[in-house]
Amino acid sequence: MGKGEYKRLRFARLQIGIIGVSIVFITALHFATPLSSLTLHEIYQRLYYVPILAAAVLFGLRGGLGASVFVTLAYLPHIFGHWQHHNPNYALNQYAEIIIFNLVGITTGALGDRSRRARARLEHTAEELQNAYGELRSTFEQLLQADRLTSLGELAAGVVHEVRNPLGAIKGAVEIMEDAVPADDSRREFAGIAKREVDRLDKLVGEFLRFARPVKPAVAPADMNEVVRAVATLLSQQAAAQDTAIHTELDSPLPRVLIDSEQIKQVLLNLVLNALQANARSGEIALRTLTSESTIVVEVEDTGGGVEPAMQARVFDPFFTTKEKGVGLGLSIAYKIVAQHGGTLTLRNGARGAIFHVMLPRETG
Repeated sequence: MGKGEYKRLRFARLQIGIIGVSIVFITALHFATPLSSLTLHEIYQRLYYVPILAAAVLFGLRGGLGASVFVTLAYLPHIFGHWQHHNPNYALNQYAEIIIFNLVGITTGALGDRSRRARARLEHTAEELQNAYGELRSTFEQLLQADRLTSLGELAAGVVHEVRNPLGAIKGAVEIMEDAVPADDSRREFAGIAKREVDRLDKLVGEFLRFARPVKPAVAPADMNEVVRAVATLLSQQAAAQDTAIHTELDSPLPRVLIDSEQIKQVLLNLVLNALQANARSGEIALRTLTSESTIVVEVEDTGGGVEPAMQARVFDPFFTTKEKGVGLGLSIAYKIVAQHGGTLTLRNGARGAIFHVMLPRETG
């Protein structure tokens, strides 16, 4: 029994006790009042309706009927022992009143039960509507995000096509000029700088291309725990250099899932690298796997303090970054890859930092 349920049960017992005590108190007034004070007895008689109605409203049919039966058992000795001999006609009237007590308890209790059932249906409907609204809002945000990614992807594809060919020509021209410069000439240093910058631009263009035209997943049965272990191993040295520990919390046994292991590995690498940058130095990163009847979930949690609420809605937007030298495509590409697998990538703040939530259907592809 939970703490809340125990409190409700305790409060219900208190209410029942008050109703019972009030019936006993009214009955005691009957016995303590002389029979000559007929007006007072009639007032006490009407007071019985208060606990009966209270029990019916609070506890329904069982409460109303229970209270009316208790009133009957408490009041009958007074009628039979006093009024039956002193005023038989008035006693007959009291017997009829007892019947009314029970009718009121039954009727009011039944109405109370009906009202509670209607209220429960309304609360259930309201809860379903709230859940439906939340799902609709989440779906709308995902569609909006997908639309933004698609539009920017088409734009990026055109830019990449126009830029990559000139880059190749520039690099070739620089290499030709470099060959014409003596090995000890300082101008060869500038040629090396030019080639490195061209390579950097080419790498950046490659990022645009992966974002614009992600490769279709080549799905095959895979063990998600193995993918997570591989990512943790790949980044263990980089994490150690930042005095950050990577922990794995793997659900086992975990069913195999149809995914492109390399693409999902890329997603997790991006998320862990993002966590490393959020942690700065001295922190922890947890990689977890969870499973349900229809999904497999991978969580990446850092201890970097979390993401500001104003930024949470933008972290998957292309080119949005808080890093000085970042391009802002890593999380966007991860979002696209997960979407291509029929899953979702979401972010929330936990107690220590940000938690990225990768949810994939168990039958994907």
